[in-house]
Amino acid sequence: MITLDNNVLRVTGTMRLPEAVKLRDAGLALVPAAQAIDLSGVVDVDSSAIAVLLAWERAAGRPDGPLPVTGAPDGLLSLAHLYEVSDYCGLDAGLSAR
Repeated sequence: MITLDNNVLRVTGTMRLPEAVKLRDAGLALVPAAQAIDLSGVVDVDSSAIAVLLAWERAAGRPDGPLPVTGAPDGLLSLAHLYEVSDYCGLDAGLSAR
């Protein structure tokens, strides 16, 4: 589930391949108004979560860098580090807020 709360895109539940297209599309509709992404309610991820985050970050198109992501599950941080995309996904910006 995705909601926009006080300019924060909040994601809860799972971010896995079966949900990826629905999550991506729902987030794309909300991300223009978002100032950050909160993943603290996410309980399970797979590599498709990286693709979803990258799509949201591209759509945000912020000239000052990606939307900061907070509360990312350890598995997502590990995948982003492995793929060397943490800074593109806004995960580096959110590390201090974990």
